[in-house]
Amino acid sequence: MNETVTQDKKRIIANLPSDIDQVQTVAKYDVLKYLRSRRLFGIIAIEVLVLVLITALPPLLGDQYPTNADAFINRYANFSSILVVIGATLFAGDAIVSEFQERTGYLLFPSPVKRSSLLVGKFIASVGAMFVVLVIYYGAALVLGLAITGAFSTLGAESMLLAMLYSVAALAVGYLISSVMKGSTGSLILTFALFLFIFSIISGVLTISNVNPWFILSFAGNTILDITVSPYPSGGSTGASVRGMSITNYVPDVGTSIAVMIVYAAIALGMAYYFFQRREMAA
Repeated sequence: MNETVTQDKKRIIANLPSDIDQVQTVAKYDVLKYLRSRRLFGIIAIEVLVLVLITALPPLLGDQYPTNADAFINRYANFSSILVVIGATLFAGDAIVSEFQERTGYLLFPSPVKRSSLLVGKFIASVGAMFVVLVIYYGAALVLGLAITGAFSTLGAESMLLAMLYSVAALAVGYLISSVMKGSTGSLILTFALFLFIFSIISGVLTISNVNPWFILSFAGNTILDITVSPYPSGGSTGASVRGMSITNYVPDVGTSIAVMIVYAAIALGMAYYFFQRREMAA
């Protein structure tokens, strides 16, 4: 009898999907969730509107397009960091907490799917959706730059790669927030506010104190715009004087910023998994 039960268990385990299959399934259904909720279409609609405005307003206002391809793409790169913040909010802000708040975890967690597979699958879906958004945005901007200036902006391509890396770090931080918050609304608001306000306030306070905020993620994300300036801005220069204090205008170093983004992504995602693994469904 015991041998029969043992054999049955072995057959069940053998028939279970592999970790890779589980990750693929989770990622697939999360992408479908983005499509059904129209979050992906919504952010694409926003970027299309921005592309139209940035392209159409200069001639309407009597302004001339830059003749340099890098200067042309600079106008579009100015919005890409905000696009990343919106994407991190929509694709990561409630990725974990929604399973607990909407009670879908009661169906999902008892199934033979590892929480690590759930997290990785969800994160891959979020990164994939964010990359689609950025490729569409930069692709359109680069094509417009090629058509108008007659040259291709290599710095624009580098800006896109930095935006992708920044988005991975931002999504990881969003997943961390989502893994500890109790409600979707609070998680979405905190994710949006962290990148748009809180990080900026901290960077501003440090700058006023003449401390280089190189370790702040949003400051590292400024390389997305700065990389399109040729030559690249200097590391720091004395700016305006406020009440007798000279304020240094710090510019993020590209290599340091890349390392900061990678560290944020790794630590935030690791912490997100730790809290997600320990979290239980509340009654």
